[in-house]
Amino acid sequence: MAYIIAENGNFPPQYMVMLEREDGVYVPVFGPDPDLEDAVRKKAELEGSDARARNDKGHYIADDLSTPDINEAYVAGKAPAKKKKTVKKKTTKK
Repeated sequence: MAYIIAENGNFPPQYMVMLEREDGVYVPVFGPDPDLEDAVRKKAELEGSDARARNDKGHYIADDLSTPDINEAYVAGKAPAKKKKTVKKKTTKK
């Protein structure tokens, strides 16, 4: 199963995230939304992507602190979960 972004032919365009089922039929899972960035973010979230967002020059984009519910630094809009550090046990010599 794969997710795609579809655009309708209307003006202004509307974007939808569609899921392809095993039988080849596409089912909408998000949209219609007039903002392509929202559709890309939702597709990345559904795919479980933790890729960093980049601008036109290929540089990383920083998080905008004025929007606490969306992390613009990541394509999916959410930072990946922090990995827990493993703590080594100290052994004492006898």
